[in-house]
Amino acid sequence: MKKRPTLVTIIAIFFLLLGGLSLLWSALVFGLGGLTSAFSGLIGADNMTELGNSGVWSGFFGILAAGVQIAVGIGLLKMASWSWYLTILAVGISMFEGVIGMFGSGAFVFLCSLFWLLIPLGVFIYLLRPSMRELFGVRLGNG
Repeated sequence: MKKRPTLVTIIAIFFLLLGGLSLLWSALVFGLGGLTSAFSGLIGADNMTELGNSGVWSGFFGILAAGVQIAVGIGLLKMASWSWYLTILAVGISMFEGVIGMFGSGAFVFLCSLFWLLIPLGVFIYLLRPSMRELFGVRLGNG
């Protein structure tokens, strides 16, 4: 069995915690969206129904994302080669969302977002190191 580096363990635990919290939050958003949609439909408040439907979809996709985060954490703990690819994908999506979110508000949000992009960027760079790819059994390109 491959020895798991301490930083990989920390990243895995982070993904497990993040996935668990995301799952709880997304389930809440999903449930409240469903209740809002159902009750507003009963009283004919179409705007509230649309808001509820939006909450349901947001919660649904959040639950899917939480599942991916939990899978990443478990895979990293097991040092599974597929987890390297899934982690790169998850971190890449996180960085993309962070960059998009940077431009949603003023300078303070921009600077905070820029700071919080350093964590996924660091994980991304760490996992792309040749020693990490070798540890996970990942071969890129023809070499």
